[in-house]
Amino acid sequence: MGTSEPFGPFRKDTWVDNLSSLHELQHRAKLTNEQAALLCGVTVRTWRRWKKDNSAQPAALRLMAILAGHVPWSGWDGWEMHNGYLFPPGFSRNGILPGHLLAIHYERQLLSLLKDELRQLRAEKRESASAASARPQLFLIK
Repeated sequence: MGTSEPFGPFRKDTWVDNLSSLHELQHRAKLTNEQAALLCGVTVRTWRRWKKDNSAQPAALRLMAILAGHVPWSGWDGWEMHNGYLFPPGFSRNGILPGHLLAIHYERQLLSLLKDELRQLRAEKRESASAASARPQLFLIK
């Protein structure tokens, strides 16, 4: 990927880079101070200090952003994750589950097979029409 980030570059215009948003991220993730501190591996006292001083560790801030539903990687602008569902930008219903993503490959494969079959049927129809027009026409006279 050409980046030092293990999962790709993080966007620079998100909650991740806005330390003043730590309180809001915690609220959106529906976490108590105790839960947030535990998830970040720090004491409640340290957590409260981070919120007060805007001095959270970047990894903790990214974790909170993800838990709050943000997908902070480049290329995923506007995507959100809530209750295990992935939502494209502008959508708040009918989220995508992991199984849906796994099924995309198989659905594309099936679609490709159906397109091939349709091309074959069209070719056969053209051949049949061509053969029919090449036959001499017989007219019966009464």
